[in-house]
Amino acid sequence: MNNLIAGLIFSIFISPSNLSDTCKNYYPEHPVRSNIMLQVVLKSYGYYEGKIDGIFGNVSKKALISLQKLNNLDADGKIGPQTCSLLLNKRTIVKNSLLLTSNASIDSENSDNTYSQEIYDAQIILKDLGLYLSTIDGLNGPGTKNAVREFQTKAGLVSDGVIGNKTKEALSKGEDSYVNIIESTQQNTVSSQQNSETVIYGLDLRNYDPSKPCVEGYVDTQGIWVPDPCFKPVFVYRFGKTAQVNSQKELDAYLAERWSLEKEKTFVTIGRVKTQNFTDGINSPVNGLIMPNDANNKIVIGIKNDNNVRARPQSGPQNADAVFEVLVEGGMTRLINIFYESDTTYHGPIRSARPTDPTVLRPLDGVLVASGATGGLIPEIIDIGVPVITDRRPEFFRISSRKAPHNLYADTYKLKNLAISKGYKKSNNPQPLFPWGNPNLNNWSNGRNITLKFSSQTSTTWTWNGSNYVRTYFDAYKGSSSGIPHNWINQNNSSGQIAFPTVIALICEPYMHPLQLPSVKTVGEGRAIIMHAGKMIDVNWKRGSNLDPFHIVDSNGNTVFIPKGKPWISLVPSTFSPSFNN
Repeated sequence: MNNLIAGLIFSIFISPSNLSDTCKNYYPEHPVRSNIMLQVVLKSYGYYEGKIDGIFGNVSKKALISLQKLNNLDADGKIGPQTCSLLLNKRTIVKNSLLLTSNASIDSENSDNTYSQEIYDAQIILKDLGLYLSTIDGLNGPGTKNAVREFQTKAGLVSDGVIGNKTKEALSKGEDSYVNIIESTQQNTVSSQQNSETVIYGLDLRNYDPSKPCVEGYVDTQGIWVPDPCFKPVFVYRFGKTAQVNSQKELDAYLAERWSLEKEKTFVTIGRVKTQNFTDGINSPVNGLIMPNDANNKIVIGIKNDNNVRARPQSGPQNADAVFEVLVEGGMTRLINIFYESDTTYHGPIRSARPTDPTVLRPLDGVLVASGATGGLIPEIIDIGVPVITDRRPEFFRISSRKAPHNLYADTYKLKNLAISKGYKKSNNPQPLFPWGNPNLNNWSNGRNITLKFSSQTSTTWTWNGSNYVRTYFDAYKGSSSGIPHNWINQNNSSGQIAFPTVIALICEPYMHPLQLPSVKTVGEGRAIIMHAGKMIDVNWKRGSNLDPFHIVDSNGNTVFIPKGKPWISLVPSTFSPSFNN
């Protein structure tokens, strides 16, 4: 949220005569510098009755003087240091109770004069939902009844203004009780029983008011920043769950960037990749290798690995059948360790899911394992067709040698069994993730070293050592120089440097997810760099939808085969170009 506030640009500011240099210099990015924000604060505390129009005229000035008088400040109508401090520390403001009471009387005049705890509790919920605008007093006045009616309409109930049992139950769920805008009957993507059910998705735009002057947000009566009042709120519904978008920009991004099972229908699916010497059930779809007879290949799971400096060395990448590296907040990365024929009883630290995760697991019919996710993201992941297992289960455990949140671990054997028991298995033979085969490496260039940059804070280098590519990293958060070995560790404390026979860099277009999570597009096309045996080839990747594996093709559209072997796949933002030192 601080980043949001810091990035705000307001079109109308308090003039220099009204804003002191002290306030300007000490709080350079605070929204109180906006006349709109000033009016909101003054109105919230009972000093201003005019329109929120961003114009600091006589009415606004009189309101400011009143605030100064009641709070024992110099009543000069200017925002000096003391006034500035008061406005920025809003919880110390003395409210103008007379004006607040007179405004509240509109609701109280014809109210039922008997206090009700039930009404009081309902008013709190309704006010939090933006439906009730008067004083929370426990009285069932016209404003309360109108708010109840509006809520009942949103929740698909009889709009009678009476708080009956059904309304009470709906109120306890808040916005999660709101009915869908669009309903469709389709197959449940995460059920082995394939039972038909009603899937909820769509947008509730009934609170959207295009006539309002759309600012980036405002400060409410509790001093809490509320983004974009034109969207108060706009919810996205999926599988009975909600995700919230807070601005037109976010809404546009959501509509443009969301890939769901419904949207996948608009793509022309490319289909299964071509392979060489690959047999379903014999070769691993994850790395193309022949699987051992005792392979635990019942289902694919992808487990998130923390990659924070405090999480290293991790336990997981050295045991996985493949690893994806994806961008997250702060310019850092996290790992998705793919397990199919392999297993480990000690994998961690496990962290939360991100929007890119399900897009790489979907073609494998995989299950995502994570510590949780930002609110609203898990329903979106499920909507893509990827089930999710989180840490509220006995299959997870915490270790004592690390502090939370970098101490959550799990057993892949138990996770696979859990996924099977939940009915998450979709296929006995998942399709190959890449076009596995035996390319003619003589046609490839020398490729002994590649540096991949994910952000200004994070980059990693892979160097061919004669048998594998070994990984080193640069992490600005550690204050490090480049070339620090990236190690793994086992439960028995044996360790080593992360090393993989094949490194795949997929250059992807970055975007900001509506939940303010940096992500990359894995549907479409882009540059692909394949590194193997000290050789490299610079080609392209393409996907028609999340249902597709990654097709690797040359400039003429011909399939480029990926050498069999455990791959490390880096999803690198296209804003940064790879560099080579061969």
